[in-house]
Amino acid sequence: MIRIVVCDTGPLLHLGEANIIHLLQMAGEIIIPFVVAEEFKRNTSDIKLPEWVTIKELDEQYQKTVLEWRKQIDEGEAAAIALTMQMEADWLLTDDAIARQFGESVGLEIHGSIGLLLWAAAVGHIESENEAMDALNALINSSLWISDRVVNQARKAIHTLYSG
Repeated sequence: MIRIVVCDTGPLLHLGEANIIHLLQMAGEIIIPFVVAEEFKRNTSDIKLPEWVTIKELDEQYQKTVLEWRKQIDEGEAAAIALTMQMEADWLLTDDAIARQFGESVGLEIHGSIGLLLWAAAVGHIESENEAMDALNALINSSLWISDRVVNQARKAIHTLYSG
């Protein structure tokens, strides 16, 4: 069965900047809400939205939910969370800490750009430790803010994956 993954703007942007957006396609069927597609186009001119990303409108019920949630989180993240619920998707990808907490509070499985990278390494989509470290360094050099603690944990996890 194909994994259904809803993504907000952050991971699309950061994985694109790091030139590793192809890892996203390996995770499953990638679906984004219309508002995320618009945000992505507004925030980048040199990275194109891959054709394998499906853009989906929210049902009316979930559009109302997004309006309620916008008091607490950004519209793109709210729409991505709502679409994850509407689609009963397996994963929500977000790099936003508040959206992550909000999504977890409604029972969603949440991952971010680094989590996707570690998943890709763990399941064999990245062939070597050097390639995984290069991908991590590319994410570090993207517009994604990553704490030193998370960077160190990711480096350790990558090393462990390839030395086992």
